Amino acid sequence: MATGTTRNKVALAPGHSLMDWIRLGNSGSDLTGVGGKMLSISKSELAKHNKRTDAWLAIRGTVYNVTQYMDFHPGGVDELVRGIGTDATKLFSEIHAWVNYESILQKCVVGRLVNEELFKLPDILKAATDVSENDLNMDWFQQLGFLCFVFYTKTPYPEVSITLKQPNEFRFVLNGKARCITLHKNVNWPCVVKIVADIGKVQVKLIKKVLGLWPTFGTISTTRNIQIDYWKCELLDSFNVTHNTKFLLFKYEQNLYNHIYPGRHIYIKANVNGHVVSRPYTPVWPLVETTEYGKISEDTLCLLVKSYPNGKLSRHLCSLSQGDSIEVSRPQGSFECWTSKTNLILLAAGTGITPMLPIIWNALHSSIKNYNITLLFFNKKETCIIWKKYLDQKSAAYLSRLTVHYILSEEENSKGDTKGHIDENVIIKYFPSLHNDLKSEYAVCICGPSGFNKLCEKLVIQQGYKKDDYFVFG
Repeated sequence: MATGTTRNKVALAPGHSLMDWIRLGNSGSDLTGVGGKMLSISKSELAKHNKRTDAWLAIRGTVYNVTQYMDFHPGGVDELVRGIGTDATKLFSEIHAWVNYESILQKCVVGRLVNEELFKLPDILKAATDVSENDLNMDWFQQLGFLCFVFYTKTPYPEVSITLKQPNEFRFVLNGKARCITLHKNVNWPCVVKIVADIGKVQVKLIKKVLGLWPTFGTISTTRNIQIDYWKCELLDSFNVTHNTKFLLFKYEQNLYNHIYPGRHIYIKANVNGHVVSRPYTPVWPLVETTEYGKISEDTLCLLVKSYPNGKLSRHLCSLSQGDSIEVSRPQGSFECWTSKTNLILLAAGTGITPMLPIIWNALHSSIKNYNITLLFFNKKETCIIWKKYLDQKSAAYLSRLTVHYILSEEENSKGDTKGHIDENVIIKYFPSLHNDLKSEYAVCICGPSGFNKLCEKLVIQQGYKKDDYFVFG
């Protein structure tokens, strides 16, 4: 914590940088001090942990053990001590509202702050201190215009699906378990969802139809999870990106939100000339916040689709008109971004850029660390480059953190990058020259046609990267 309205940094001792803190968190050390259990902490219990050697504090309903974080705090030990033993939400919000504290302190979570006045939890959610895996760990809070539910799944990259069946009937599925909340009053759609994937924290914000404070959020019950393989989506609009690639903006026909993590994909299914055709696609969103594509909300789905001459589904998708429908599956895939790396090297060919776009956006907007990203984007001609304008804008905005090289096989490009295909010379030219002790800081993502993927993987292995250091999108 810092004094005043700006953040005052102090000189940290050697070995106490943000990266050192991340390494400590990944070392297996118990930073919680309670064996990793999720406890319910009263304010009187919190107040007991108010010493430099036993320091707990609460922020927005979550209690953290910051004892070992003291010497890593950029604002110094004394400033952090101001909040220990208390609910430090107000102090934190005045000084550090922009900091992603959930990620920085994710390995320090002791549990939930039991505060009946703020959360008004039903008895079934506040009785136990040692919560079993089958129970729902949940908090809620409200203001005049909205209410928020916070779910603690304790599972990295949780499966999240949310539906508003009726204006007062809120249903959600977390890791396959379905529940229904009958709300005290009606709310609007869409919702706003924030997920801290590493610790499995899910926050859902619902906008009230009528301003006012509710005495309770309503009632909660377990319901049967009806497994739905596909949902209908309606095309809202489409835009040309290149001569053969379109940006398609869909909206779920029902009040539905499915969380799709960066690098994950869905299956698109459509009836093409009497035959059902299904293919995987990776949803994307623009790299800049304001685009000609209009407002993109939680219940929309963004696709980049290249029309191939012999591609039944791709040609069908690119021919759709406003109001036409497709079917989409639940999110699938196994990609999880590396939390222990600081440098990402992305190798993409053509529409292989699609999984890289959300990865780039997520890495550049991470509050836990400053990722450095190198993108090698392979195309035939400059006119074939998907979203070159946005990549250039983002690269200019993050000059020291995002470097983009366009490598063309049929012509020189305006930046003077290498002409040709992926080969050992390209890898040697654009990959950082690493000593063995630095390779652990780098990770590689590969996506393109199968031949491109195989060759890239071979070249990456020749550079000394291990299986855990790279990911090939199929």
